[in-house]
Amino acid sequence: MPDPHTVMQNKWLNILRPLVDNPNLLHFNRRSVSAGMFAGVFAAFIPLPIQMFVAIGLSLIARGNIAVAAASTWISNPFTYFPLYYFCYLVGTFFLGEPLDPNGAPMVFELSTILENILTAGKPLLLGCVIVGTILGLASYIAVRYLWRLHIIKNWQTRRINRHKRD
Repeated sequence: MPDPHTVMQNKWLNILRPLVDNPNLLHFNRRSVSAGMFAGVFAAFIPLPIQMFVAIGLSLIARGNIAVAAASTWISNPFTYFPLYYFCYLVGTFFLGEPLDPNGAPMVFELSTILENILTAGKPLLLGCVIVGTILGLASYIAVRYLWRLHIIKNWQTRRINRHKRD
């Protein structure tokens, strides 16, 4: 991980200095890592190829770790796109109360009707992505905070046991 001071000396980042002049953006602590995880996991469910930029932007707003935010967007990758977005589409159709297809049949994706399919599937897909991204982002935020705390408690207990062994 680069030194935050070195990163801030970059002339291209000078414009962004007010936004990125926070040492937690590159440090690993419970708050910044959990906020970065939320930003990255939420952004991973955006069905556009701008996920890392959104994750870093959200991480700047939430004062989360930008490296964790960027890395956690890889939950969605070329191997997981179809299952993730299909699940989001199903969640969106459930919340909108729409059948999978206006005729009641599952939607068939063919090259000749791809634009029509995108327009038809767009609303449920986007709604599902927001819902699933928010739920999983919050779950990852809570999980990181909980696991980090568990790790700290375990370290305290180990130190206490070792201290009593010495005495």
